[in-house]
Amino acid sequence: MRIVSLLAGALAALLITTSAIAQTAARKIPANALRGTYTAATFPGAYIDGKLVQMAPGVRIVTPSNRTIPPAQVPPETPVRYELDAQGKIRMIWMLTPEEARKR
Repeated sequence: MRIVSLLAGALAALLITTSAIAQTAARKIPANALRGTYTAATFPGAYIDGKLVQMAPGVRIVTPSNRTIPPAQVPPETPVRYELDAQGKIRMIWMLTPEEARKR
């Protein structure tokens, strides 16, 4: 019984450590990603810098904590970096932290 308890404790400690490391992973935003401010519109539309653009069907929006959220949950006028697909539709959006937004 004691061995089972020790193994369970070790497994729990390993899972907690792995989870903490995953949460602090640095984001990799491509250097060529475009910059703008995002405001939601009726899907598949979105406003980037006040201009209505189309989002790709599989668009991903990533928060500063590397979580994916739906387009309608992004606050208006959020600074973002984004990538376009071959058809010119937005395929990926990274919401920026205040520090990332200040960098040019």
